[in-house]
Amino acid sequence: AGLNPELAKTQTVLGFAYLTRIDTQAARTSFEKAIELDNADPLARLGLGLAKIRDGDLEGGRREIEIATSLDPETSLIRSYLGKAYYEEKRDQLAATQFKLAEERDPKDPTPWFYDAIRKQSINRPVEALEDLEKSIALNDNRAVYRSRLLLDDDLASRSAGTARIYSDLGFEQLALVEGWKSVSIDPGNFSAHRFLADAYANQPRHEVARVSELLQSQLLQPLNLTPLQPQLLDDTLFALSGAGPGSVGFNEYNRLYSSNALALRLDGLVGGNSTRGDQAVVAGIRDNVSFSLGQLHYETRGFQPNDAVRKNFYNAFLQATISPQTSLQIEYRNSDVTRQSVLTPFDPDNALQRSDQFKSEGVRVGANHSFSPDSRILMSANFQNSEFIETTNFGDFIDVYNPRTHDFTGELQHQWRTGPVFLISGAGYFNAKDENLGVGDKSHRNAYLYSNVNRGNTQWELGLSADSLDEPFGLHRKRLNPKFGVIWRPSSTTTIRAAAFQSLKRPLINDQTIEPTQIAGFNQFYDDFDGTTARRVGIAWDQTFSEHVYGGVELSRRYLRVPLSAVDFDWRESAHRAYFYWTLNPSVVVAAEYFYEEFKRPADDPGPDGILELKTHRIPIGIGVFQGPMSLRWTTSYIRQSGQLSVFEGFPVFDQRSHFTVSDVAISYRLPQRMGLVSLAAKNIFDKSAQFQETDIATPRIARGRLVFATFTLSF
Repeated sequence: AGLNPELAKTQTVLGFAYLTRIDTQAARTSFEKAIELDNADPLARLGLGLAKIRDGDLEGGRREIEIATSLDPETSLIRSYLGKAYYEEKRDQLAATQFKLAEERDPKDPTPWFYDAIRKQSINRPVEALEDLEKSIALNDNRAVYRSRLLLDDDLASRSAGTARIYSDLGFEQLALVEGWKSVSIDPGNFSAHRFLADAYANQPRHEVARVSELLQSQLLQPLNLTPLQPQLLDDTLFALSGAGPGSVGFNEYNRLYSSNALALRLDGLVGGNSTRGDQAVVAGIRDNVSFSLGQLHYETRGFQPNDAVRKNFYNAFLQATISPQTSLQIEYRNSDVTRQSVLTPFDPDNALQRSDQFKSEGVRVGANHSFSPDSRILMSANFQNSEFIETTNFGDFIDVYNPRTHDFTGELQHQWRTGPVFLISGAGYFNAKDENLGVGDKSHRNAYLYSNVNRGNTQWELGLSADSLDEPFGLHRKRLNPKFGVIWRPSSTTTIRAAAFQSLKRPLINDQTIEPTQIAGFNQFYDDFDGTTARRVGIAWDQTFSEHVYGGVELSRRYLRVPLSAVDFDWRESAHRAYFYWTLNPSVVVAAEYFYEEFKRPADDPGPDGILELKTHRIPIGIGVFQGPMSLRWTTSYIRQSGQLSVFEGFPVFDQRSHFTVSDVAISYRLPQRMGLVSLAAKNIFDKSAQFQETDIATPRIARGRLVFATFTLSF
């Protein structure tokens, strides 16, 4: 501006530069100066509108963008921004008109298709929203004329994350995961991709570590925003029946398209049978270069059988500050109190092992994100926590109490670097825990890793190596080098082949969180195994789009585990296979059919803490979803066949169990006007079928062993 401050274009560019620094007053001054110099310049009006919206003046900002549109009615991008402003004001028809006009003026611009998809999703038209988002993805490379390759990749990752959210609305869970993995693989530094993947993992059994770790990575990468930081998503032990928690998770469900100085409030509630009830409240806000989120969660149920109750309270506070366009800092506080009772072998009530757990924790995490350049970024996370765990086990006259009280610390550092088609992620971490009650040495862990994503045409290679060193006070010592290999091959725009082979070491974690990459080519590498477990996983998958309305695929994988128990290593084996078929019959009706096979095999002298020696589970859910106006109906019938051998402890009787049954779940939802929220009435196991079923993940149970009717609501302000 010092070279020629009397040029309108100079002042306009300067204004946008100030906007990137969140210096809105300086930006407004520059834009107003540009307008004085050239009152016919639409970009200055657009910039002034964006600055006013960022300050919280949505009406004033929208008026400026309207003027910009009148000055240049043929520019697609300006109309897209005007449509966003109307969307923020909840003027749906005006927003739809602007997005349509933007599409007509530049058929190759993906932007209006993207935002119109979000609009359609919010008014319960997910099939049409999916079609628009897929169109946006197909057009994405047309922006190469005026966007760098780096920003194009960021756009594609965001669009893929949005697509994945819509798949979840449709009940297409596996496709949601596929799109989430695709987003993270395209751009591991995209915060929205990590946030969606965390949401997509919420109802996936045995993915607690991956879920909360993806959320942590999203938090560290995110800009200031009003996205509610839900306690339900932060909590690494939900202990809520799948789909029956106090709050639903969703990335773009009630979020604003503009970041601006504002407050947002979200309330969730649940009431149902078996004394099940819960509530969740989250308030979030932005003020200039600072954002915050405060959340509270309560959930309780007495379950479906004696000694099956859960009661939990969770509180969190999160503060983030952008101190420069390159640097942001954040701090987070958590307090959790969970009491749970359980029966570990429900197949045999007369020989059931009963357990009562109470876990209390309080901790603080600090984090930082600094960009050296658009291609180089460093992340830091340090976590401090005090916790107490009281585990009481009862089997007849046998009673055992385990009561560790620990002071934990973990620190992690990660560098992300992009050069051409290569994305490198390197990092290191340190963990230390001291148990007050045991009075022995500390448990410690050190790790380092290097991952690379290499895009070559229609093939993406994922290579990595991690090193782990674990020391525990009772003689467990592990040092491992863990190679990682994955490949994603797209022979056509409708076909994806994924394969992976890798090794990992289960290490101690605070809140089950790490910033190390959680998956290789879409195969999760972190499970809630015993600390010190060495796991090797191999897998292959095929995902296919048969037409714009039909999707399908198959995934096969196996894990080989070396598990340290009682100073002895045992060899376990797990298999997980799945197939899926999804069909959008028309804009109002969808069908989803899936097949899951899960197998556990363990030595005869080691049943494990869940009592499983061998277990085979076949599960076939078939569902239909209907979307009509603000109403949604979802019906799912699942056939389950399970067989296995279970025991309580080594030396105790082994009993065989075979069961097969069918359960049906139904949910009816109504979207409130003006995107105010959602109310639902649902029933799990609606016909009250007696179901003997051994869960393999007590934190995310899948089958209701009796009828559970419940109502939920979500309100957003």
